[in-house]
Amino acid sequence: MLTSLNSKKDISRTSQLCDILNTISVAKDLRVLLEVTLNKALLALLSERGSIFLTGNDGKELFLRWGYNMSPDMNSGMKKKIGEGVVGRVAMNRKPLLVKDLRTHPFLSICSVYHSYYKTNSFLSVPILSDDKLVGVINITEHKSESPYSEEDLEFLKTIADHIALKIEKSQLLVELESLKKKTEIDAKFADLGKFAGGLSHELANPLDGVIRYVNLALGAMEEGPAREYLLEAKSGLSRIANLMRSLVELTKRKKTSARFINVNKTIEDSAAILRYQAISKNVEIKHNLAQDLPAIPDLGLESIFSNIFKNALDAMDEGGCISVNTKLDNGFIKVTIADTGCGIEKENVSRIFEPFFTTKEMSKGSGLGLSICYDIVKHYNGKIDVMSEPGRGTRFTIYLPCGDNR
Repeated sequence: MLTSLNSKKDISRTSQLCDILNTISVAKDLRVLLEVTLNKALLALLSERGSIFLTGNDGKELFLRWGYNMSPDMNSGMKKKIGEGVVGRVAMNRKPLLVKDLRTHPFLSICSVYHSYYKTNSFLSVPILSDDKLVGVINITEHKSESPYSEEDLEFLKTIADHIALKIEKSQLLVELESLKKKTEIDAKFADLGKFAGGLSHELANPLDGVIRYVNLALGAMEEGPAREYLLEAKSGLSRIANLMRSLVELTKRKKTSARFINVNKTIEDSAAILRYQAISKNVEIKHNLAQDLPAIPDLGLESIFSNIFKNALDAMDEGGCISVNTKLDNGFIKVTIADTGCGIEKENVSRIFEPFFTTKEMSKGSGLGLSICYDIVKHYNGKIDVMSEPGRGTRFTIYLPCGDNR
């Protein structure tokens, strides 16, 4: 009779595991993946509390991404350093942990608050690993029967953790693949644009200069009146065309190498100084936090990067704000972060801002080539430029410029 009961229990557990693994496989959203998987794991393990922590970008901290029936001191977004507390210790050791009775376990010294919130003294904590790379930690506690967890329970949770790791890794690879695809598309557009811009700028430069010169002569000889207003509008349009042509020429003149080396911090300060009065008129403060140990790097048009990003930041702030600039050395790269408190960028537009001619500004305010030029210059440095933005919360550009052996 006992054998029959155990057999039914094994079948039920296997069925529950298959259901959970299927849930992980078809999940399209990380939040849904974590929430549904944790809830089903709790149900299968007859438990009342659980949590899933995932590592941050630097791999030094764990952030609570989903929890069920958690203690009052655990809230969404709370973090633990690797090695801190039970979660941090499991992450550091990268080994699953089964505690059958905390009162007799060595971890009692780092779990002094445990007894305040939990009825039971047994819990499971399993690292989420992908090829030995730490992804996070999943925790289960409060068995409904108040009995300790078993080795079978631990193996059950380890299987779930392994599949969560595979799913997250697959999702990250798909994101990277999509990013690479977009980068390739942008590079292709630059290649076509370079060929087109060289010929177009040459053919239009001289006739355009002539038209602007004659418009200026006509304005100088004309009295105030409707006709003069029409010519002023025409001159404004011609000036926009001239600015566009200059941007196109700048794109085609980018060089791979330069004998001239420049100081990144000074270039940032010079670029900000040019826009100083515009910033003052808009009540925008530009803050600098610049590391003093940065090496000089070749001049491939670095000032254009900062000038364009500063100008975009000022355009995004009509009623005051702040632009923060930070530099530091980061693993052989000069890392430059430029953040503003402006209007931000809509999610659907963030991935397109480096495309040539893409702009959300009015025609009179931009050609859509400024950030394309930034992207092109960074690419010639063999560097990287990232952007994070949210409507109403500003925009942050992060630029990595190689130095030394990384060039």
